[in-house]
Amino acid sequence: MNAPQTRTLPAPEVYEPAPAARYTLEEVVRLTHLPRRQILRYCQCGLVAPVTAPEAGGWAFNDEGLRRLRRLDALRQTCGVNLPALRLIMELLDEVERLRRELRFWRTR
Repeated sequence: MNAPQTRTLPAPEVYEPAPAARYTLEEVVRLTHLPRRQILRYCQCGLVAPVTAPEAGGWAFNDEGLRRLRRLDALRQTCGVNLPALRLIMELLDEVERLRRELRFWRTR
């Protein structure tokens, strides 16, 4: 019998961005190791939103955008899902986070 093959994913870079940090598209490409085209596709599909758009002086992302891009890429690589599935997964993860915040709020009252 053949043993199942496992894929080894590259370790994500660890960094702590400044709270108000803004990153150009070129910086995001370098930090996430995602192709520019893939980042723009995620933006076009509404999976990630830049804090500024090209017509406002160029693409810029904040640290939440970077986290979201990394999460999208990790899901795509590990689960092999398409864009509609990524959208659904991200919506569910966002809802889980919202519910966790709400639960923490009610526990502290």
